[in-house]
Amino acid sequence: MRSIRIAAASVLALVLALAMHTPAAAQTAKAVNVAGKWEITSETPRGASTMTLTLAQDGATVTGTATMRRGDVAIKDGKVDGNNLSFTVTFGGGERTFEMQYKATVDGDTMKGTISGGRGDRPFTGKRVS
Repeated sequence: MRSIRIAAASVLALVLALAMHTPAAAQTAKAVNVAGKWEITSETPRGASTMTLTLAQDGATVTGTATMRRGDVAIKDGKVDGNNLSFTVTFGGGERTFEMQYKATVDGDTMKGTISGGRGDRPFTGKRVS
């Protein structure tokens, strides 16, 4: 009886090990591709706010520019982990600078996330544009 349990446990361990090395398991661990142009929309107390992100990706590192009404701002600390994207944007200048942290889940050509900083958290959505 004991040898049957040991054999069953060994078979289960082998099945789990093989399942972890399937193409589907490997694909989910791979970082999504966020390179390209994205239109980001969030709701503010003054109405909808839209900006354009132009992103480049090298492995897990993301660089790029956020284009808003007041001009272009470089994103910093950009990274992709699986299907999660995060980056920071610093707005303003001089004594009136503040940082906004963006965190999103990317699904193909869309993303949903949260902007933190400033006056609290708010949701945003994004879509890749051509």
